[in-house]
Amino acid sequence: MIDNRARHGTLTTVLLLLGFAGFVQPVAAQDARPELQRATMSRAKGAENAPVFVYEFADFQCPHCARFALEVFPRIDSAFVRTGKVHWVFVHMPLPNHPNAWVAHEAAACAGAVADRFWPMHDRIFATQDEWARATDPGTILAGIAREIGVPSEAFDDCVTADRVAPMLLQDVIFAATSRINGTPAFNVNNEHSVVGLKTFEEWKDLLEKKLKKP
Repeated sequence: MIDNRARHGTLTTVLLLLGFAGFVQPVAAQDARPELQRATMSRAKGAENAPVFVYEFADFQCPHCARFALEVFPRIDSAFVRTGKVHWVFVHMPLPNHPNAWVAHEAAACAGAVADRFWPMHDRIFATQDEWARATDPGTILAGIAREIGVPSEAFDDCVTADRVAPMLLQDVIFAATSRINGTPAFNVNNEHSVVGLKTFEEWKDLLEKKLKKP
């Protein structure tokens, strides 16, 4: 069995090699494997034809990302995403200085791939960040969270153990690198406006309303 920290180091090396090789895939790239298609679709919210779309680049072990997810995004979701005005896509960006981040991103993506439960898993992972981020075995805690939100244990464990969503996570990290994103949280609005750092709902409301009014 591969230690999670050793796996993270190996994947970081792979990412660097892919980056230097110029390997670039769009974040919404489709894959023939059904679990990757489900994982890709599950982390998107809102109408696909919404007039505004946002890429959110986040790291599950990032404290500011947790604050955004728990305090700000629910209000954006209610006012703009669920009303069909904004299409929102979560981009996985586990940072090398966060040793438990990859395991958390894999757990969230697998929850989406197995049971279309990415967003409930997303919320619980951020809400319990202090617990699993400091753990020596974060995978066990995250597997327990997956069970609590109704993700089938056997399918989830198989997805994680076999690294079935790793290609999508790698694509996301490379997409972030080619988008010149080097910290989290960060956002790309309509491929024309970058937002860096934790902003208030009021700041987001002002920005999104301006984008919606733009011809």
